[in-house]
Amino acid sequence: MRGLGSGWWWLGGILVVVAWLLVSITQVEAESLKWRQSQHHVKAESVEVHDVPGHVIGVTDLQGVAFFENGEVAALSIKGLIDYINGSGPHQAYSLYAFQDGSGFVIKIEGATMTTQDGKDFEFKGMFSFIRGSGRFAGIQGSGSYTGRRLATLGVGAEGYMDYTASYAVRTR
Repeated sequence: MRGLGSGWWWLGGILVVVAWLLVSITQVEAESLKWRQSQHHVKAESVEVHDVPGHVIGVTDLQGVAFFENGEVAALSIKGLIDYINGSGPHQAYSLYAFQDGSGFVIKIEGATMTTQDGKDFEFKGMFSFIRGSGRFAGIQGSGSYTGRRLATLGVGAEGYMDYTASYAVRTR
């Protein structure tokens, strides 16, 4: 009988672990999210690299408003890095979206800026991921893509817009 009792103890341990896993892991279905944002450069600083003509690196600070497909609006703050040759090249940024109810999220974007054919505008394209959420977005996970355009040369006052599409889930425990 001793062998039977220790077998039941082992089975009971497995059942406890399985029950714990079922309670602690929340199945969350991914949702889609789309928005357009309007942004304005409040600060832009760049320095020449001096390796090839027109190569600059720099930092940008943008403010704006994001308009979500569901009708919500969020205040927007973006801090970015650039590495351009003649206006084209890679960019990276962190964007904070703050909603009226106190909720918000932060995304990290990585992409490329390309000068348009006429040389007057600049197109953006890239990917992003959610890195933090608060309030109803606490536990947000997911990623997406974006496209957009800056309507002037990089500098204070330059206006632009971006269109985002995301797949995300909010995981709660």
